[in-house]
Amino acid sequence: MAAHEDPPPLEQPVERPVLSPPARWLVRLLTVLGVLCLFVGVLAGVVNREVVDGGAFAEHADAVRADPAVARHLGVALTDQVLEVEPELGALRPLVESTASALIASDALGPVVRSVLEPLHGALVSTDQDQVVLRIADVAAVLVTALREVAPDAGAKIPDDLEVTLSAFGGQELTAELIETAQAISLLSWLLPLLGVLLLAGAGLVRRRTWDTALRTVGEGALVVVALLVVGNVVTGAVLGAQLDDDLSGALVLAIWDELDDALWRTTAVVGAVALLTVLVSTPEARQSPAALAARGRELALGTGTPRATAVRGAALVLLGVLLVARPLQMLAAVLAALGVALTLFGLLELARSLITYVDRVSARPGRAHGPVLRALAGGLAALLIAGTLVLGGWPAGTTYPAASAPEPGCNGYVELCDRRYDEIAQVATHNSMSAVDESGWFLGEQPTGVMGQLEDGVRVFLIDSWYGQPTDREGVTATAEDGRDQALAEARELYGEAVVESALRVRSALSLEPTGEPEPYLCHALCELGSTPWTPLMTEVEAWLEANPREVVTFFIQDEVSPEDTAKVFDDAGLLPYVHTPVPGEPWPTLAEMGESGHRVVVLHENVGGGEEYPWIIDATIWSQDTPYSFERPSDFSCELFRGRATAPLFLVNHWLSGFATKVASARRVNSEEAVLSRLEQCWRERGQIPNFVAIDHYDVGDAQGAVDQINGVG
Repeated sequence: MAAHEDPPPLEQPVERPVLSPPARWLVRLLTVLGVLCLFVGVLAGVVNREVVDGGAFAEHADAVRADPAVARHLGVALTDQVLEVEPELGALRPLVESTASALIASDALGPVVRSVLEPLHGALVSTDQDQVVLRIADVAAVLVTALREVAPDAGAKIPDDLEVTLSAFGGQELTAELIETAQAISLLSWLLPLLGVLLLAGAGLVRRRTWDTALRTVGEGALVVVALLVVGNVVTGAVLGAQLDDDLSGALVLAIWDELDDALWRTTAVVGAVALLTVLVSTPEARQSPAALAARGRELALGTGTPRATAVRGAALVLLGVLLVARPLQMLAAVLAALGVALTLFGLLELARSLITYVDRVSARPGRAHGPVLRALAGGLAALLIAGTLVLGGWPAGTTYPAASAPEPGCNGYVELCDRRYDEIAQVATHNSMSAVDESGWFLGEQPTGVMGQLEDGVRVFLIDSWYGQPTDREGVTATAEDGRDQALAEARELYGEAVVESALRVRSALSLEPTGEPEPYLCHALCELGSTPWTPLMTEVEAWLEANPREVVTFFIQDEVSPEDTAKVFDDAGLLPYVHTPVPGEPWPTLAEMGESGHRVVVLHENVGGGEEYPWIIDATIWSQDTPYSFERPSDFSCELFRGRATAPLFLVNHWLSGFATKVASARRVNSEEAVLSRLEQCWRERGQIPNFVAIDHYDVGDAQGAVDQINGVG
């Protein structure tokens, strides 16, 4: 029997050089300064990402506005103002308060708040003082108009000179201070962490002239920063919760802290993970064998070892206990994440053992392979974590659409619809489908998401507007091509009002644009400067979605300012020509199943000019469809009268939305309920004598228009 082999002894630590008193003081000074720089730099980075960034600022500010406590206190303040003007309403104060609070927290204000806060933020951190004054006036004009639409009674109380007042605010010293502060934060967010790392590394090199010591000092300093962040976060939250009064100021501070709190914890976790791995990479134990590492781990965990190790363990336990009390749910998530990390590390350790065995077998110095392998493994893991953090934090999110492994049963969602003709079913349609709240650059979007998101949510009919647009010298801003600009301006002014259009153009930096390319087809709602989507790339995504969903029939109802020739080119370039359906006059429409089997399952209608003999699949909507009026201020104004098209046309479009660009979400709540939509469709079916094929709505995610359509179809 082989003799029992004891595990290899731990390597003796290298004896530390004796430092002179000045050197010791220098090490302490560099360490303190390095920790301080790193701590402030991490905080500056959080502020830079969450506050100085315009999009994040607008999202956070909107979330604060919708916070229940903030909305409640703002509702009380607004009620006080209302009762000063109308004392007779005092008996109804609870009702007025609840209504005001609900209005302030309403999703209806979300698009308005975000669309004006982001350019206002950009103006305040701009370096052009004239732009500050101009943009604040423009933002005020847009916001005041929107508020008067959202709440006419409250809007009537807004001072007529509010825009002028805010313009004066823009010229004061506060804006200059904001600009300087924003620039300083952006600079400090990268300069201070870099300086902190260099100072800590310098302290390590002074203490002992090895790169391992420098790296370990950086890691240990970062762990101190993590401890400071944790303690500061917990203490700040506790103090704010205990000390702030139950008033508007207190509610605002708590809501703002709640918005920044998660970002601080995420940053702390990332810094802690990177710091811990840095220490592991640089420690002498990284050169030891797995058995020696395990022995060292048991020594640290079970209480033996140096006083320094005992102190570190005690501090870690205290920190863990505080976190369990202050953040139990977050700690549960952290424990699960740590378990995942531990399993990953265990797997890597097993792989390292097999690699060490192989290297020992072929090495000229058997038994010495574990050190380099473990160091390489730890270093690679640290680099992977840092790279992964950067990619996850900074890489733009893409939109992917899963390919169907097998066709879903049914046609457009239901088996019962497969045997029905295209003109015998009702479908939900989205009005101005391309105008999406969640897509950058759209001024007051009318749908929550774009065409691709709507397809994923079950929408199959899209009302879109095609225009010629041109890229400009302003990044992200497209200009309506010159030939159609007068018409687009007229439509926009009729829709939004002339003053708001001019202000919105300035907010979008869309005045005095210089076109930089040839006119191309875009999807715009009147002025492309107020929002645009490149048409061909979108339709290319639609083609990929259709290929992955072979039983779905999709319809595009186009208000066409783009010619049939260029529309055909868009569909050709996107690969959609094999999918288009060409109806035959005098013959019945095919069933949905027949359209799916033939592959011709994209229906295209043009409101103005059909495709003629050259492009017969671009259907002339004036011949093939009929619709209702579309300009209604209130639900009682809804009408089923014939508006466009012929009364004998086979396809029937019901326009079911309310006018008022700033009240889209609130209006959708009033008219998109299953009961409201079903009542309108049944009325129009009776009056017009045929099934409504399309019901066009705003904010399809509000209410249950699909439920009403299912009842019309007799499915679901």
